[in-house]
Amino acid sequence: MFWQTYKVHCSLVASRSQHQNMLEFAARHGIKPTVELYPNEGPQTVEKIIENLDKGRVRYRAVLVM
Repeated sequence: MFWQTYKVHCSLVASRSQHQNMLEFAARHGIKPTVELYPNEGPQTVEKIIENLDKGRVRYRAVLVM
């Protein structure tokens, strides 16, 4: 039901080796992302996230916790 109404897309912004270098740098320096966690409570959670994105309420990364 969920996957019939929403599509999840991603894109690469760098090569695999550049990602590896970035991750190694972050690990070496203790750099961690700032995220907003959203517990998965069904399709309404995704709707809430999208609404928050549209209204500019998401300040960091919105992460759906499965």
